[in-house]
Amino acid sequence: MPTARERAAAERGAHVALFDANTLLGKGVKERLVDRRFPVASVHLYTSSEDPDANLSEYAGEAMLVSRPDIEALGPLDIAFYCGARPEGARYLDWPARRGFVAIDLTTASRGAAGVPVVNAIVNPEALPAASGLVGTPHPIALVLSTVLAVVKRGCGVREASAVVMQPASESGEAGISELYQQTLGLLNFQDLPREVFGRQVAFNLVPGDLDAGTAPPGGASAAEIERDILQVAGGGFALSVAVVLAPVFHCHATMMRVVLPKGKGREDLLAALRGTDEIRTGARDGRATPVDCAGEPGILVTGIRQAGAPEAFWLWTVSDNLQSGSALNAVRIAEALWKRAAPRKGEA
Repeated sequence: MPTARERAAAERGAHVALFDANTLLGKGVKERLVDRRFPVASVHLYTSSEDPDANLSEYAGEAMLVSRPDIEALGPLDIAFYCGARPEGARYLDWPARRGFVAIDLTTASRGAAGVPVVNAIVNPEALPAASGLVGTPHPIALVLSTVLAVVKRGCGVREASAVVMQPASESGEAGISELYQQTLGLLNFQDLPREVFGRQVAFNLVPGDLDAGTAPPGGASAAEIERDILQVAGGGFALSVAVVLAPVFHCHATMMRVVLPKGKGREDLLAALRGTDEIRTGARDGRATPVDCAGEPGILVTGIRQAGAPEAFWLWTVSDNLQSGSALNAVRIAEALWKRAAPRKGEA
């Protein structure tokens, strides 16, 4: 039975702001807020860009002005989404504490900061803060892998896991999508290729993301950062290794993962664990599902499950549309969990 405070908050709706609202992530957050009918009392859209063409956007089909954020002119605010790049998110990290709201950081700028939880809303919602402050979202690759590994760990246990992830161009935002498209056109028409985003040819190619330890591929995070996110979300307790490859696809993460279960556990135990959540779908044994097949589909498809060199070791092929079920959806789910608590804003009775 909801409390009087919870009922009043639900009727009021949340005061929401999107920082860098015109980015690919910002657009995704807006779409998920509308699709999931998140209760909104007001919406404000902000941009860090000084481009005059970036001052117009929309929310729920209505045109809206986008302005530069000013901490002194924010007005009432319950939940903010930071949707830009890491340097942009860093500008606003102290604003939640100063103004008493919760900021969901999709930029990774808060990663590693003391007291900032990294939350996958369907795995570790208990890590959400009880009051105003920052909440980090996992890297999109970590979001997928932590979901799968947490389910397997809970259902039958995990001793170790390793994964090679094909990262799409959309992890570099609209600039990455545009550059892959222009590179493809350039190759087909024997023209020079743009390399401002990726630094090299990605079209019709595969590029190792971080051969040097600690480095990050364009638009992404280093393997070490992704591994930390996964272990923090899933609770650790198993060995983990992740490698990233830049792939010539616009969106959808595809991953070849090897998991080693505890002694005595087998394929049926693994399948039972994976089928224990609505977020994961298990497919045919042949593992031929591709990013094209899964484009626009929600959730994570796990298929091609087969033995991998030991009785308790198995290959899994996973595919997930990062624009449909990635960071934007996770951020909105976090906002939903926060709003259910219906905590009053700073200064309210």
